[in-house]
Amino acid sequence: MKLTRCTPANYTAGQIADFGPWLRTPLAGFPALRDLFDLGFSSAAPARLATDVFEDADSYYARFEVPGVKKEAVKVELHDRQLTVSFERADKSAEGEQTHSLTRSVTVPDSVASERIAAKLEDGLLTVTLPKQEQRKPRTIQIA
Repeated sequence: MKLTRCTPANYTAGQIADFGPWLRTPLAGFPALRDLFDLGFSSAAPARLATDVFEDADSYYARFEVPGVKKEAVKVELHDRQLTVSFERADKSAEGEQTHSLTRSVTVPDSVASERIAAKLEDGLLTVTLPKQEQRKPRTIQIA
């Protein structure tokens, strides 16, 4: 049996060599998809803050990952049932200093006591505590 090397006309050596960058950053040519999926192929900051929302009997909690950010740089706002967390962070690299700013908004339920909301930043985790309001007791209305 004799083996013969086959090089199809469509696959020249230059085309195969150009395939490497696509494997490293498959969504580079599609910025909308790259930002939507953010698979971690790029060295840029993530497109959104990682967030975990949960509740217990007394409160709702929203936990945001903000590694390497000082509490002075974090801004937490509640406006029309939208809890918004944003921050700016400057990273120094070989190319120079880059500033990253990220924002994440979460819709909060109507039953939150907005005057008692508290936030705590510890070990790169920002935990926002949203206390639940006391349940309103049903009231019987007399008919006149």
